[in-house]
Amino acid sequence: MPWQPLKRCSYPSCKQRVKSGRCEEHRREQNRQRGTRTERGYSNRWSRYRLMYLKTHPLCMHCLKQNCYMPATIVDHIIPIQGEADVLFWPASNHQALCQTCHNRKTVQTDPITKAKRKQGSYQEQEAETARLVNFGIITN
Repeated sequence: MPWQPLKRCSYPSCKQRVKSGRCEEHRREQNRQRGTRTERGYSNRWSRYRLMYLKTHPLCMHCLKQNCYMPATIVDHIIPIQGEADVLFWPASNHQALCQTCHNRKTVQTDPITKAKRKQGSYQEQEAETARLVNFGIITN
């Protein structure tokens, strides 16, 4: 079996050697700072919604565009959100079904750009429209 040398932990100034990513100590620290799934807005209500969404959208949207049929396992927020209180957390128009591979690729490649654009106000129109629909009771938050 091929052998690869260990790499340094990706945490700045850490000298621990690991196969990839961070050492155990810094991985635990990162997870503590990240918060629990509930603290990030992923409640039992989200779990039920996720299952329903994946039943109606069983295939990965990105793979389908390339005529590849992969089962979707993740309900992704197209425009990244800041927890359950975020106005774009619940609208189905901000959701897409993805496989793990496509979700990882999107998270690394496009989410930082989209988050920066959102901070600059590029998505104010979608946020305002969603807030209006919530106020009129057309969609629930």
